[in-house]
Amino acid sequence: MVSKPATDSDSRRGKNRIGRKAHPRGEAASASGASRRPRATAPRVKARDAGRRIRAAADASDVLEVRGRLRTLARQVTRSPGNVRSVTRIETVIGACLDEAASCESSRERWLLDEASTWAVAWLASARRAGVTSGSLLERILAEGARADHVLAHGDTAPARFLLVLTRLFREPEACRRYAEHVSTGLAKEIESLVTNEGAVMLPGSIALVGRVAHWTECRDVALATGGLPWDDDTERAWAAAVATAARLLGTRGRMLAGSGQLPAAASASLLEAIENAGRGKGTGVRFPKPLRRAARRLSRRPRDADAGRLPAADFHDATAGLTIIRSGWGAPGESVAGLRVLVDHREHTPWLEIAVADRLLVAGPWQFRVRVGGRERTLQGPWTVAAWESDRTASFLEISAPLGDGMRFDRHVVVLPQLGIVLAADAIVARPPTNEGGAEHAAVHSGNGAARTDDIEYVGTIPLAAALDAEPAAETREIVLYDTTTRGMALPLGLNEWRTGAGGSFEAQGGLTLAQTGHGRLYAPVWFDCDASRVGGPLTWRQLTVADTRRILPAWQAVGYRVQAGDEQWLVYRTLDAARNRTVLGCNVSCDFLVGRIRPRGMVSRILEIV
Repeated sequence: MVSKPATDSDSRRGKNRIGRKAHPRGEAASASGASRRPRATAPRVKARDAGRRIRAAADASDVLEVRGRLRTLARQVTRSPGNVRSVTRIETVIGACLDEAASCESSRERWLLDEASTWAVAWLASARRAGVTSGSLLERILAEGARADHVLAHGDTAPARFLLVLTRLFREPEACRRYAEHVSTGLAKEIESLVTNEGAVMLPGSIALVGRVAHWTECRDVALATGGLPWDDDTERAWAAAVATAARLLGTRGRMLAGSGQLPAAASASLLEAIENAGRGKGTGVRFPKPLRRAARRLSRRPRDADAGRLPAADFHDATAGLTIIRSGWGAPGESVAGLRVLVDHREHTPWLEIAVADRLLVAGPWQFRVRVGGRERTLQGPWTVAAWESDRTASFLEISAPLGDGMRFDRHVVVLPQLGIVLAADAIVARPPTNEGGAEHAAVHSGNGAARTDDIEYVGTIPLAAALDAEPAAETREIVLYDTTTRGMALPLGLNEWRTGAGGSFEAQGGLTLAQTGHGRLYAPVWFDCDASRVGGPLTWRQLTVADTRRILPAWQAVGYRVQAGDEQWLVYRTLDAARNRTVLGCNVSCDFLVGRIRPRGMVSRILEIV
């Protein structure tokens, strides 16, 4: 006969109590100082609760056959009349789930099947309806628990949710008491190692980041439903910071985005529910601030009348962790491009870049580059550092920098104009600022007779497109239109001539968007993303402008300027490649390192962003 799960009355009578020697305060405590709260006993498992948890496991499955089997089990548990025949049917389905788990190639599916089986057996025991095979089913579940504990010991927390359910619902077996301590310790160590003080999660890409935080949140939800938090207060605060960061990466309707589109709502539902419900009740951890709760309701499309108040900052920047998230907003009315989101992760040699609009990823993957100077391959000589970070409601600017050796520097910046749906991703290869104002020493280098020079620069950069996105180059010009089931935007290589007949490089859709560009001494290679699909197909042009300094036209290795027109709107982009000084471009005086502005109908430039 299956042992009955612990209840509140059992705890008061002293039954099913965890021993003092293993758990001095009645709770699964980690070796690193896990939670010291009194251990809460699991509630009686009701058919409705067990069915809901089994359905949740089914929704989390990626395999159609597994989903169908678990939904059948959930339906039978919820609607069981309690007679011998119905109990036998349920035990048969549980046995089939465990058989499939044992032969499952995916570890994720295995633990979901084990978790659902544990809920079903716990309900049979709690309702005193266990049949003749329930005892053997529990033994098989305990064997699965031993395998899960072995996986957990090697640093993989994938089976943590299953182990939490097993150890909270069945506390009498000695093995379960050991597993309880291991799972709390494993989760706490993983969160401690991956989450920074600012809330950055040290994983590449939004899918890995949000998926891991959602996994922790699901474990926490199961633990709260069966007794209390699975970790200590410090880990709870780190988890809360990670949840706030992950929320900034959700698309419209609060969905996680993958290369092929949106993931099911169940994949991220736990995050939004946790933000709204965390901290309710005694001993249930932190409570998120009201602005973040408003934002979560906007993402889930469940706004209230009271949600018209202040919202949290949509951007996130942690220079130490090398993670920046730029977001257009939280779905507030009036956003011209809903859900524009950019992620830059520069912890590695090759930064990771993502650009998403609404419910679709446009760009996702490593932003690769190759640089040759004087015919010789150049690689980074040090890590990326944040050179500049500015963000407000109208524009965000991130620039990172790394040394190339011989006094040269590789700059990479991302500019986001959230209200306009514009993203500028650009690389710059520069030398140290010249010691004299005019840069005479460089002028001498560039006055050759056309022979090969040691300062020739060959640059190739590739911006990775999302898996489901197609790219269609124009026939005569160099813009590339991005689309899947509909048009999503377009990309323009501002540093190249608009027409394909022009020399100086190429811009092709090969393994992503590949920009090849050449220069001398210094080089600026920008790609302009217009994420407002309504402008695609309208009037379009871009031109490199003349930049003047004291009535002298400057070469491209000192400063560049561009005019971009899409539809009825026009913009100005300026970038200096040497020391900033007072210059003129398109009749606009500039004395900064970088400027982007909007060109008004009468020719005046309305400055959107200036970086000094």
